[in-house]
Amino acid sequence: MHFSTIIAIAAALFLGTEAGAVPRQDPHITDFRIWSEQGCGAAGNLGIWTITKSQTDVCQTTFNAPDNAVKAIRLSSLTEGCQVIAYPTADCGEGGRQVGVQTCEEWSDIADNFLSFKVTCS
Repeated sequence: MHFSTIIAIAAALFLGTEAGAVPRQDPHITDFRIWSEQGCGAAGNLGIWTITKSQTDVCQTTFNAPDNAVKAIRLSSLTEGCQVIAYPTADCGEGGRQVGVQTCEEWSDIADNFLSFKVTCS
């Protein structure tokens, strides 16, 4: 009696652990930090953004930064085949700049701000 119970429990455990990896429903695309100061240093760090596949190909019309003051952006990672473009306008209009991975992207004029961005993937 105990032997059949042990076999049943072992089979249940084995079958329960056979489940395969579940693919992510909304795959990770990029992480980046934004700053209210130039230089991508300790001063003015406003936090990190994480973008997933469902957020690509859509203009993000704000960085949700206080006073819309985003002076610098630095990508931590980026999925191959994707790019991040940051804009000085709130509608992802003209003047966008591609942001490179592990590069501090900032305007040469300290008065300028990044106001919107768009992540696209091919």
